Amino acid sequence: MFTVGVVLFVLGILLSIALHELGHFLPARKFGVRVSQFMVGFGPTLYSRTKGQTQFGIKAIPLGGYVRIIGMIEPKAMVSKGIFKNIINQTRSAASQDLMEADRGHTFYELHPGKKIVVMLGGPIMNLLIAVLLLFTAFIVIGTPQPTNQINAIVNCLPSGLNEQGKCEPDAPISPALNAGLEPGDLIVSVSGTEVSGWDDLVKQIDDAAGQTVQIQVDRGGQTSTYIVSVADITSNEKKDGYLGFQPKFTLERQSLLEIPRFIWLSAKGIFELIVNLPQRISGVVAAVLGDQPRDPNGPISVVGVTVIGGELAAAEAPLIYRGLDLLVLMAGMNLALFFFNLLPLLPLDGGHILGASVEWVRKLFARLRGKPDPGAFDTARLSPLAFIFGIFLLGFTLLLIYADIVAPISLN
Repeated sequence: MFTVGVVLFVLGILLSIALHELGHFLPARKFGVRVSQFMVGFGPTLYSRTKGQTQFGIKAIPLGGYVRIIGMIEPKAMVSKGIFKNIINQTRSAASQDLMEADRGHTFYELHPGKKIVVMLGGPIMNLLIAVLLLFTAFIVIGTPQPTNQINAIVNCLPSGLNEQGKCEPDAPISPALNAGLEPGDLIVSVSGTEVSGWDDLVKQIDDAAGQTVQIQVDRGGQTSTYIVSVADITSNEKKDGYLGFQPKFTLERQSLLEIPRFIWLSAKGIFELIVNLPQRISGVVAAVLGDQPRDPNGPISVVGVTVIGGELAAAEAPLIYRGLDLLVLMAGMNLALFFFNLLPLLPLDGGHILGASVEWVRKLFARLRGKPDPGAFDTARLSPLAFIFGIFLLGFTLLLIYADIVAPISLN
């Protein structure tokens, strides 16, 4: 099942990449701009086919993809001064190499800034739509596992008697549930005469009864029985914490539509905190690679690490529907990460082109208001040195994460 999970997740990644690029491809073609290549992956080409004016293909390294939109940068005279002149000139040359005479009037740089923004937003928006669809399937159509008042398994000892594998030590003090005679399948109906309305209510009543003896009424196969139970007090802070010693049975419950924006908001918050604390997170990854510290389970992870987690989820000891739900939510989280990451206002990311188009739009509006000539397209080639530096950082960071996910992986175990 681990291999099945890995294969399914890789296919999901490839499909997400392809749909992201389709989000750029469709509006570009709608606006009449030629797209010469549509590639999923990087490196050597494994398969390609030309249809119309576009070469479609799959490359060997599934770490991204690209569409080559004609005329991303306006052809201008080469720069003759400055320490970054070679980078700027090479960027202009690369952007112009596929430009043909028939493309004049139908290039990206000649589009209205609003249309440029639509083209560049198409990819991230596609990732957002994928995430929403996956979350809708998981939360609304199927539902998420929720604990119930029914006992699924008895924990034989107190938490203090559990070893690192979650097993009870031979001399561990027995749990109140085992001592009282509660059994798997029992449905807890009330605690000391107070009816239990749900799992949260049961937890509250047991916590309030920490260190006390209570009467627990259960339904066992249609027969009602009452048991005298001494609730263990395992309070470790100011909040009372009672303990019976059982694992609840779970059931699938469909969630509110509001769960989807809540999940998206939490993802955005987590990604923002990751970016803000990036230097610290990078040092943590380096320390884990060197063996000085354990890997932070909430830290950055590469597509290799996420794929391994997908395999572990598929191989987990849980009902098949639960494992499928976990994979859906994991894939949704990856697409949300792609959505937010690609919106960063840095070249060569989509957000960098969106920023350039926005600046161009504002310049055009101000020029029109002042009666000045149209300033033309925003010269993104001038930002290529920054894009080059960011690209080197991004490549290095990606390789570091991939290496860390091999030698010090984040594991569910």
